[in-house]
Amino acid sequence: MADSPEIDSARGWVVAFAGCAINTWTFGVFYAFATALEQMVAEFDANLSGIAAFFSVTVFLFFAVGIVAGPLADRYGARRLVAMGAIFMGGGLWLTAQVQSLAAGILVYGLGVGLGIGSYLVPLNAATGAWFEKHRTLALGVNTVGIGLGTLILVPVAEWLIRTAGWRSAFEAMGIGSFIVFGLVALVSFKPPTPRSPLSVSVLAVKRAVQRPEFWRLYLAGFFMSVALFIPFVFVVQYAKEQGIASTSAAFLITSLGLGSVLGRLGLGVLGIKVGVLPLIIMCFAVQPVSYLIWLIAGSNYLLLLLFAALLGVGYGGFVALSPVAVVGIFGLEGLGGVLGVQYTSAGLGALVGPIGAGAIIDATGSYTIAIIGAIFISLIATFAVLPLWRLESKIDPVATPRSFLSEPTVWLVSPRTR
Repeated sequence: MADSPEIDSARGWVVAFAGCAINTWTFGVFYAFATALEQMVAEFDANLSGIAAFFSVTVFLFFAVGIVAGPLADRYGARRLVAMGAIFMGGGLWLTAQVQSLAAGILVYGLGVGLGIGSYLVPLNAATGAWFEKHRTLALGVNTVGIGLGTLILVPVAEWLIRTAGWRSAFEAMGIGSFIVFGLVALVSFKPPTPRSPLSVSVLAVKRAVQRPEFWRLYLAGFFMSVALFIPFVFVVQYAKEQGIASTSAAFLITSLGLGSVLGRLGLGVLGIKVGVLPLIIMCFAVQPVSYLIWLIAGSNYLLLLLFAALLGVGYGGFVALSPVAVVGIFGLEGLGGVLGVQYTSAGLGALVGPIGAGAIIDATGSYTIAIIGAIFISLIATFAVLPLWRLESKIDPVATPRSFLSEPTVWLVSPRTR
């Protein structure tokens, strides 16, 4: 595999940048949901927990569907799945703009956008990882940085469109755009030059992975992180507006979160080559409770709110960029789509709990304070869950990770510089 002239080739970079492009579009569209919250609450006469269900069900589905999409990508490649995503994402957004009830909106938006994002998220992550050896960390950083770029670039545009044209017209336009973007990305979603994996290989890889404590530490940490993480994604814009901050400035908090995410994904991704992946992952978890503490004391102080959003972006963005590298280093490339697919369900479950629970608390108390304090403690639990990985003194080498560590002891965590 290392001698193959196609590994680390230009075609692999095309796949990495295609992943960046589709992530930029879909997550810019998806996180623009927070800017439509006020209009949707008024139109449907709904409480915050009900509107949060839009977001939570969608996130749960696009992470949960990875259980199916990952093994299918191992076997057939990402192209067909991305093409299917065009139908789900584009159709889901268009049809959501036509609904007349909250329940119908949750169903249509959740299924459409959730299955649309889920159809490509794990497959393109796995494909990017499989295309590279020497530059794997950087390539995965390029792929996932699109999530941050979406909040940085597209959310302000979507906020303007929603504010001027209304959320229904905005969703229709974004649905049409989704058909186009997914279709173009499908054309360049080249299958990596690795042997096709039978579905049984992915199943076996997952079975072996779940028998290891490292898998469950990452899983539990990802779950608790996500319970807290998606609370501000849904509510921070509305919180800022209620503090007297102008709509445009409030929406820019999501942009600030995206900027921090971009810095975390690229900066920490490159730093991971020199420092080691797992220590940086632990650091990414540790900064998140600090950021929520800043939110708690910020009140109407806009500069502190910007700092909160940027710091949270660095923490979660760095984890998203580094976690696939860690999974490859721990469990190997064989059956990677299946292992990532199961691992990502932790974020889906967390998203299902966090925003809906926080919305119910805010509705009941009329205040965001308890929800924010809850986010602080939950993110601390996430940090303590992943902290024991530090004892491994891990420096997973993203340049020379062997094809599979499924049968190896923990010596795989030692960098070649110390082997």
